[in-house]
Amino acid sequence: MNLLYFEKPTRYINHEINAIYKDREKLIRFALCFPDIYEIGMSHLGLKILYSLLNSLPNVYAERVFSPWIDMQEYMQKNDIALSSLETKTPLRDFDIVGFSLQYELSYTAVLNMLELGRIPLRWQDRIEGKYPLVIAGGPCTVNPLPLNDFIDAFLIGEAEEAILEFIKVFDEWKESNSSKESLLKAISEIEGFYVPYSGKRTVKRRFINDLENAPFPYAPVVPYAKVVHDRVSIEVSRGCPSGCRFCQAGFIYRPLRFRSPGRVFEIAENLIKNTGYEELSLLSFSIGHYPYLTELVSALNQRFSEKAVAVSLPSIRADKVTKDLLQAIKSARKTGFTIAPEAATQRLRCVINKNISDEDIEKACTFLFEEGWQNIKLYFMIGLPTETEQDIEEIVNFSRKIIKIAKRHTNRFVEINVTVSPFVPKPHTPFQWLGQINFDEMAKKLDFIRQSFNKSKIHYKGHNPRMSVLEAALSRGDEKIGDVLYRAWINGERLSAWSDLFDFSRWLKAMDETGVDLFHYAKREFSYEKPLPWDFIDTGVKKEFLKRELEKAVNLESSKECTIRCEGCGLKCSNDSNKDKVLHLSVGAKKPNNKEISITTVRFCHRKTGLMKYLSQLELGNLLTRALRIADVPFVISKGFHPKPEISFGPSLPVGVESEREYFDLKIYDEFREEYVERLNRVLPEGLKIVEAKTVPPESPSLSSFIQRYKYIVQLNYDFQLDQNKIESLTLKRQEKLLLLKDFLEEIKINGKQVCIIVKDSTDKARISEIVEAIFGKALKDLNIKRIAMYGFKGGWLEP
Repeated sequence: MNLLYFEKPTRYINHEINAIYKDREKLIRFALCFPDIYEIGMSHLGLKILYSLLNSLPNVYAERVFSPWIDMQEYMQKNDIALSSLETKTPLRDFDIVGFSLQYELSYTAVLNMLELGRIPLRWQDRIEGKYPLVIAGGPCTVNPLPLNDFIDAFLIGEAEEAILEFIKVFDEWKESNSSKESLLKAISEIEGFYVPYSGKRTVKRRFINDLENAPFPYAPVVPYAKVVHDRVSIEVSRGCPSGCRFCQAGFIYRPLRFRSPGRVFEIAENLIKNTGYEELSLLSFSIGHYPYLTELVSALNQRFSEKAVAVSLPSIRADKVTKDLLQAIKSARKTGFTIAPEAATQRLRCVINKNISDEDIEKACTFLFEEGWQNIKLYFMIGLPTETEQDIEEIVNFSRKIIKIAKRHTNRFVEINVTVSPFVPKPHTPFQWLGQINFDEMAKKLDFIRQSFNKSKIHYKGHNPRMSVLEAALSRGDEKIGDVLYRAWINGERLSAWSDLFDFSRWLKAMDETGVDLFHYAKREFSYEKPLPWDFIDTGVKKEFLKRELEKAVNLESSKECTIRCEGCGLKCSNDSNKDKVLHLSVGAKKPNNKEISITTVRFCHRKTGLMKYLSQLELGNLLTRALRIADVPFVISKGFHPKPEISFGPSLPVGVESEREYFDLKIYDEFREEYVERLNRVLPEGLKIVEAKTVPPESPSLSSFIQRYKYIVQLNYDFQLDQNKIESLTLKRQEKLLLLKDFLEEIKINGKQVCIIVKDSTDKARISEIVEAIFGKALKDLNIKRIAMYGFKGGWLEP
């Protein structure tokens, strides 16, 4: 398959650093499916935890499967190619277990599509007979499994680290017994935390781990070639949130609050950077500001990794937790963007949703940010919250403008303020689960008012698609009938619904007409206290009476305290996590001597780029090499300035899809060059990428990009090629609106049957091999097999770098 025909080929090539391969014979084959594309799925920490945990078991082999993008889907369907795993290209239907991660409701159509592409019947009733994989699902959306009730064999409700091991034990015993599928489903339904539609509704208790400190965590996650959404390593420093924001489902279904100790976090960080070479380390938490000793931990991590140009980043921080000391600790390595989520712009409405921060807290946080040099701030608001008034909407605009004024007072530079506004979506197992969403027209009107108010301002506005919000509300609080609409929308062509440019609400409208199920009704319907809720059979551990009290408090403008201050009696009886009170004693290691005392050497590396590596772009190649340098512990020099990074420079870039025998990059390192650096790098680099030689060059040497001006290529054809040399004189290249003569770039062309050797050189313009081969062969570069075998610069004659 020629991946050049598809957008972002590196989504599909596999063989990344730390990917796991096993002898498949007699193992339980587990497909970890993420119902979205590679860049989204490979950003998800839960997938990485399960990939590591399952593959640590001697009897299990877990592989990754992602939704292909639309272009690849069309190719697969046209050519009857089944959806397969990345690691071994095994079709989905040939796995023992297919497990989906349900992180957001708009991924449901992708679940159906992946099953279809994998040649697996969509409904569990059709999989009882026959040799089909067991289809399971987990993730936050499973706290209301009913919309997918007809399509999934078993749902894991809650956290997987312990429950998945019990599940594997049951599955292994069933596989050995050669019993019926029905007996397997019955056995799974008896594991705490599993809901099995075949066995009917019964109370299912959410699973959660008590000890986050010793919970498994991957030390060597897979390092993607492609730039993924969260292109960094992440450490979950705590789980659960004490804030009790009444709109936030995660704040209730991930209770109780648990911490990892600073020492354990530091240990994980050491291993992650050592094994992945990433340049950014993120500390993850639903409320990172509540993590004890956060400032000290960030400072210690920065001190430990600054010599490797690794920055520490944090997710959105509550405004009342932002301090100058914390900001100074963060920016000591690298300043990244900063997100503050007021959610509501008025104090009254923040009291309704129990977002216990004041205007003063937010303004103070922004003041600190601007004083410490931040120039990019994101603000996040919601519309359609319970009891909302027109004044609440107007204040979103006024409040954002106030932040601009604060920026002007504290900085003379342009400050980028990004405001994101999303409609409120009521979720199950929250105090607002009984309430409906505002109607669509009102939602659209409010978003339009805010958008127009920001016109011609320096504030960048982004509003969420209200149709997507309606769908999310209907799916999140839906029942089994929603599954029929979901199926019909998929039949009508809906695939990756979470992507705004692919989302087509007309397909859902047609599905509503076909099924008679009104999604608008589901989105805005309200429930009474007296009647049971569709998802009541899922027991999250948070009492329904507590949620009712919180809703009544919201209506009465009463706030609740954070769990860490006062227990409000949610029902979970949180233990006082001892890790949160541990004193921070971290050994960060001795810092290197001052750089001025160390000699600096420039090393020129020559490497091959063949096979699947030809699909890497120059940016992807650069990221891979710099991460490999960290893993190999090559002591590179760090640049100064706003974004410290290795002092590395590359030769002329190679077009995606072209192989090469000799590519170059220059790297500044401390002390003298050692041959063992090459050996270490080659142990890390994937197949197809290999350092073939390295040598020191004088520091005053011209850069590779300025020195190299001549290139030698081999084009391998599947037919004997003939060319009228006289035509070379008249052939032209079209570059934008400009016509260039081929002869100005073409130095030599030799034809040997099916093999053509081309030597080109830069003229007043740079030579582009893609234009040259199209002029000579009449074919696009992606349709040819091309390899660059040498590059030259001129110094008394043509020389290799």
